[in-house]
Order: sequence, then C-alpha cells, then structure tokens
Amino acid sequence: MGKFTVTRTLTAPREQVWRILTLAPYFERWLPAKEGTAVLDVRTGGSWQASVVSEGGEEIALVGRYDDVSEPERLVMTIPGDAVAEITLAAMGDTTEIAYTFDVPEDMHGLVEESVDKVLGKVSQVLAETG
Repeated sequence: MGKFTVTRTLTAPREQVWRILTLAPYFERWLPAKEGTAVLDVRTGGSWQASVVSEGGEEIALVGRYDDVSEPERLVMTIPGDAVAEITLAAMGDTTEIAYTFDVPEDMHGLVEESVDKVLGKVSQVLAETG
C-alpha cells in the first residue's frame, strides 16, 4: 500500500465546493444518487448514506463514515469498499485546488485517478449549474 494523491483545480471558491461536497441535495447530484436518499452527518465520527441505481435498475445502498471533518478545508471519509479518501480543499481566489489522497496499491493508481476524474467532472457540472 502507498499514499497516492490526485490533485485538480475547480473553478469555484472553496466554500462553494465544500457545500457541493457536504450538502445532501448536491451530494445526490454528483454521486449520482437516487433523489431523496442521501443522509449526511458531516462531522468527525458522523456517517453518510445514499442509494444509487445500477444500470440494471437495482437500487444499491451505499454507506460510509466521516473520520475527520475540518470545515471548509478537509474531509476524511470512507467510500464503498471501506477505502479511506482524504479530501483537502485549498482556496486559490476564485478557484479551489482539490486533492484526493488514498492509500492504495500502485496497480490501482490508474483506476483511482480515472474514478476521481469522473467524480470531479460531476462536481464541476453541479458547480456550474449552481453558480
């Protein structure tokens, strides 16, 4: 296992990015989850849950926990598979540098980077829609 970080820049202030990541109606849009299923207790020791619908139409419940929350710059949370994602947000004027750090084997780095890019593409879309 080894720490691996994916860093990108989002065109939005840090506080707006934080809201998109931590408020249920936005969380549902970028996950993407079934509307009305996200329940987020965004605090250290809190949890999150939401349901997604598979391509075959099956509803799948996802759950995770928040290991560390420092608003508005840091979230450490588990994601499906009980992997831990450390998300840091650095304010850069009207943009935000977002970094996802995972402790994964080297052969997983490409898949992780691809997954993060998909998620951040959806986050960027929600940011653009919410202005």
